[in-house]
Amino acid sequence: MRKPFLGICLVLAVLAGASARGQGVFRIQMDQPIQPIVQEYVVNAIREANHKGASLILLEIDTPGGYVSSVEQIQRAILSSRAPVVAYVAPAGARAASGGAYVAMACDLIAMAPGTNIGAAHPVSGVPLPLPTPPQSPAPPSPEKGPQPASPSQEGGVEMQKVVNDLAAHMRSLAENRHRNVAIAEQMVRESISLSEQEALKDGLIELIAQNEGDIFAYLRAHPIRRFNGEEQKVDLPPSPVVTPIDMTARERFLSALANPSLAYLLLLLGILGLFVEFKSPGLIFPGVMGGIFILLYVMSIPLLPINVVGLLLIILGLVFFILEVKVVSYGILAVGGVISLFIGSLLLYSGGPIPELRLSLTLVVPVVLAFSAIVVFLLVLAARAFRNPVVTGEQGLMGREGEVREAIHPPEPGKVFVFGEYWNAVSDQPIEAGAAVKVVGRDGMTLRVAPLSGGGKDAAG
Repeated sequence: MRKPFLGICLVLAVLAGASARGQGVFRIQMDQPIQPIVQEYVVNAIREANHKGASLILLEIDTPGGYVSSVEQIQRAILSSRAPVVAYVAPAGARAASGGAYVAMACDLIAMAPGTNIGAAHPVSGVPLPLPTPPQSPAPPSPEKGPQPASPSQEGGVEMQKVVNDLAAHMRSLAENRHRNVAIAEQMVRESISLSEQEALKDGLIELIAQNEGDIFAYLRAHPIRRFNGEEQKVDLPPSPVVTPIDMTARERFLSALANPSLAYLLLLLGILGLFVEFKSPGLIFPGVMGGIFILLYVMSIPLLPINVVGLLLIILGLVFFILEVKVVSYGILAVGGVISLFIGSLLLYSGGPIPELRLSLTLVVPVVLAFSAIVVFLLVLAARAFRNPVVTGEQGLMGREGEVREAIHPPEPGKVFVFGEYWNAVSDQPIEAGAAVKVVGRDGMTLRVAPLSGGGKDAAG
């Protein structure tokens, strides 16, 4: 009797676990610029949620956009997900801009919190300074007229126009399959329009304005979701579903911090500065250790960010100019060249970033370049002064020093002299009595060669 009872309990437990797994809701937070580590996190999180039998994946979006390659990988993970993926642009003040709009459009449902916006999906140039753009018409976009392709001259050339056309076609495909406003979706790419949550709902770009996640769950209970393959799917949710967050791992958080171009840039300059100080003053150890660590951390960031080799070489060239300024009389020309080279190299270093958040801003570059240049020049000036000062140690430090005879010198027998705070054996070409003032004229090992001073006197140092 016990065995059948245990078997029934086991079956019920399995069924209960399967039911719980089938009703699971998982939350993924995408609140950073979209770069390779964010891509890895979102793709792995979607895979993990599906592996755990999620009935719904909630992708909360607040991002300015990012790299096209990373956006494409996230889209593929969304489109191939077994569980429906809902894009929720939240909290208030959040945005799904640029690449974030592409990710949202790939999702099965788009909900936006009040005070959010979506759009501005036009690709941008990778130049470090903003390019002038033609004046835009103040009139709101008209879905009836449809998107008006921009001329190649307006978009920065034929190559840019090719990119725009490709991304516009991609956005049209997503909108058509999701039954969303195709014209508005394409205008987000071609004209870089951005819509508030009310405008997006009115124009048929999103399905829902949601104050919170509960509004999304209530909508899903009443409306089936249309999947990318055209099938309609009803999401089975309990009255109060438990939302399980999937957070970044410690490794992903660490690498995501290194993928910040501002931090990577500071690590590079601090690493160079630390190694430079250790090179100029061997034995300090701490600057060299920290400089080596910073350089290694910067090297770890290289695969995560699009490094401009010319920019990196210009930064190194600027450091070379600073060093040459001390060695060569250029009347400040090399120092000015070093500042200019460092400044231009800094702007070019991450000029391939698709959004301002993935490039270096002038507000960061200017003070950092000036501070770095001032520190390097200061250290080089100190080193130059130390190099020009007379040697005060060793044989050269003793030459010309004055002292006092403490034991008489009778050639060829040596005597004792007190020079520079020390007693030395000393010889001379002529006899010198004790108490006479002498000057060091040479050194043979541990014996000094001295000559009497005509005016006598004591050793200034002694």
